[in-house]
Amino acid sequence: MRILDRHVLTETALAGGMATGAFVFVMVAGNFLQQVAGAIATGRVSGGDGLELVILLFPGVIPYALPMGMLAGVLMAFGRMGAQHEITAMKASGRGLARIARPALLLAGGLALFSAWLNLEVAPAANDRYHHILSGSAQDNPAAIVTPGQLNRRIPGVILRAGAREGDVLRDFWLWRVDANGRLTQSIHAQEARLTAAEGADGKPLLRVALTDARMESRPPAEDNRNAPASFAMAKSAAFEFPAGTVFQDGATARKLRWLTLAELLDAIEHGWQVTAASSAEEVARSRMMARTQLMTHVASAFSIFSLSLLAVPLAVRVGRSETFVNAVVALLVALSYFLLTEMAKAVKNPSFRPDILVWLPNLVVLAVAIALLRRASRH
Repeated sequence: MRILDRHVLTETALAGGMATGAFVFVMVAGNFLQQVAGAIATGRVSGGDGLELVILLFPGVIPYALPMGMLAGVLMAFGRMGAQHEITAMKASGRGLARIARPALLLAGGLALFSAWLNLEVAPAANDRYHHILSGSAQDNPAAIVTPGQLNRRIPGVILRAGAREGDVLRDFWLWRVDANGRLTQSIHAQEARLTAAEGADGKPLLRVALTDARMESRPPAEDNRNAPASFAMAKSAAFEFPAGTVFQDGATARKLRWLTLAELLDAIEHGWQVTAASSAEEVARSRMMARTQLMTHVASAFSIFSLSLLAVPLAVRVGRSETFVNAVVALLVALSYFLLTEMAKAVKNPSFRPDILVWLPNLVVLAVAIALLRRASRH
């Protein structure tokens, strides 16, 4: 018996591992090309930081790849064993299909717990670190707030742009100052610029911009300064200071609800998510339901590894094909149907419809179909 269990477990683990690895590779490669490669090319991050960014993508990608990977893996493993009559031989020895599949289902259950842990603990920390590196820490290097080739508007009334960035030095640097109505009042171009953190007399943070070989064009503040004469000035070096605002707040990118840890989600369920003292009771209830729904979404997503694996067992026996392509197509169709149901359930936002329970509907449908197919397959 142990030999057969090890055989089923090995076949499932190998096939599921290869399928999951393929899905992880596709997802990581997509994120790399979309975000990391561009950040390295524009000088926002170094090669070493780029490698760390790639590593940090895995905790967030694996929970999405595991359900599809295990679904495809079980289909391939049991499809091959069925095509080679190994399932028939095991049934002839007195084993039911559920007993034959037990090692694979135990593996899926363990991976479900692992996925829930990744979703609720590891992925949020990895995501925070990922965005910290990608956006740059302004405390460590204020020049990191400027992405070469892009406009930066994080300082009120000031627009920054640089052609290139080398460490803490910005080259081909532009600075524009605008009034409250968005009219240009000053334009500065410098060969080089260095951004440093400073502190004002009132203790508030300032951003100091030190320029080298600067050319300045200024217009007087007026109701309509487009026709007013401009003044020009050249300076070998010059420095300006601006209120930093939120520039030096690490993690300036707002955290999304799905990137909260378990402890943070439980706190949001109790007190509400992003609510203030002025929030109405309805807004607080809605935010609490959003947090509860997100927690249930994480758990339901992890449980789908088990439910989809259970469904794959009778499907594989029914299809009875050993070809990888056929099983991969079946897995893709099932996965697409499951995720379509999941997105439909997540689209419900009204707390009165209990979206925290609706997110379990796809798993319940999959379990019902899986049990029905498993009973039918066990009779043959």
